[in-house]
Amino acid sequence: MKFIEVVNNNLENVEKIIFLEYDNSTTEDIEKKVFEIGINIKKDGFKALQEYTLKFDNFNITEQNLRVKREEIEKLSSKIDNNLDKALKVAIKRVFDFHKREKEKGFVFKDKEGNKMGQKVVPLESVGVYIPGGRALYPSTIYMTIIPAIIAGVKRIVVVSPPRTFVESVEVARVLEILNIDEIYRIGGAQSIFSLAYGVQGIKPVDKIVGPGNIYVTKAKQIVYGKVDIDMIAGPSEIMIIVDSDKESDIEIVAMDMLSQAEHDPMARAIIIGKDKEYLNKIVEKAYSILESLPENLKENAKSSLDKNGLAIVCNSDTTIVDVVNIVAPEHLEIFSKKPDRFLKGIRNCGSVFLGRWTPESVGDYLGGPNHVLPTLRTARFYSPLGVYDFQKRFSFIEFNKNSLRKYYKDISILARKENLEAHARSTEIRFKE
Repeated sequence: MKFIEVVNNNLENVEKIIFLEYDNSTTEDIEKKVFEIGINIKKDGFKALQEYTLKFDNFNITEQNLRVKREEIEKLSSKIDNNLDKALKVAIKRVFDFHKREKEKGFVFKDKEGNKMGQKVVPLESVGVYIPGGRALYPSTIYMTIIPAIIAGVKRIVVVSPPRTFVESVEVARVLEILNIDEIYRIGGAQSIFSLAYGVQGIKPVDKIVGPGNIYVTKAKQIVYGKVDIDMIAGPSEIMIIVDSDKESDIEIVAMDMLSQAEHDPMARAIIIGKDKEYLNKIVEKAYSILESLPENLKENAKSSLDKNGLAIVCNSDTTIVDVVNIVAPEHLEIFSKKPDRFLKGIRNCGSVFLGRWTPESVGDYLGGPNHVLPTLRTARFYSPLGVYDFQKRFSFIEFNKNSLRKYYKDISILARKENLEAHARSTEIRFKE
C-alpha cells in the first residue's frame, strides 16, 4: 500500500501521482470473442444462443426451458431462511421509500402571449436486467436495479441470468417473487446481452439494459450501446475514507471499512485520506492485520487489493482533502468525522457519501435507501447513481397561436436563411401568404 503527501494546492499532478487510472484495456482476444458472439447472435439468433449456453454454462437450452416458469421461482423461493426473508423485505421497503422521491414530473405553462408549451415525462417501455451468476450472486443488486424501474412505471422488466442461478440462489428467487417479476430467462454472459438488444426467438428486444457483469458482459454492453441504452460501464469497487479522528478505538473501524471494499476483488481500491500520517499508518497496519482473519478467498482478494491499489494520502488542510476527493471522484466516500458536514459542503464528485461514525458503506450496499449502483473509475465527475430518472425519458411540446407566429415568423425566416435552410423559412412565411 502506498503513501503520498499532498501539500496545499499542489494538485496539478495528483491524478498521475495517485495512479487513478486502472489498466482497463481488454485483450484483443476478449474483444474479438465478444464481437464474434454479437455477430452470431444477430445472424443465427436462438441457434447461436443455444450453442453459447451449452459451451459456457454446460446447459442445453430449448424453446421450452428458455423461460423460467413462475412455479420454479416459487418453489426455490420457498426454501429461504426466515431471517434472510425478513432482511430482504426490510431492505426492499427502504429502497422503495427512498426512490419513490426521485420520480420526475413534467410541466406545462403558457407564456405571456398565450402559447402553450411544456415537457412530458414518460417511462421506458422495456428494460433488461442482468444478474451475474459467476463467483458470487448478489440479490441486493437485483432490487437496486429493478425497484427504480418499477417506480418509473416500466411496463416490461426482463431478467436474465445464467442457468445455475435458478438452481442455487434461493435469495435471488425470493427477490424476484417479492417484486413480482414474471419474464425471466436462464441465459447469461455476453450472449444474453446481445439477445436482449437484438432479440432472439422467444425474447423480444428491450430498450435499456442494466446490471453488472464480468468483462465479457461489460464489453457486450459497450457494443450494443446506441442500439439500446445502458446504465453505465462499471469498474472495480472503490472506497475513499476521509479520516478526521485521533481516537485509538476508531482505527480498527476505519480499517474494517477499507476491507469492506478490498474483499470484493483484487482490482478494488481502498483509499484513506487525512492530515495525520502516523494515524493513517496505524490504520493501514490494522487493515493488514485484520485481513488475516477473513475467509481464504476474501483474504487473497483484500491483500492483493491493498498491495496493488491501496493508498493513504496525507494532506495539510481540510481544503486540500476536499480538493483531492473531487479529483479522485470515488464511487463510495465515507466522511469519518464528528462534523462531516464541514467536508460535505465542498464535495462535488462522488457516487454516494456516508456521513459519520455510524454509517459504514455497507449500509448503502444493502438497505440504507439510496442506490448502490454507482459510477466508478472517476466517472462520478459526470455520472450519477442509478435512479428512477434512468428509467424515464422526456419530450417537449409546444403550441403556438396565430398571433404569435405572425409576430415571430420573420425572425424565424432570417435565422433559417442564415443557416441556408430555405424551406424552413418558407414554412412559416407560407402561413401568412396573401
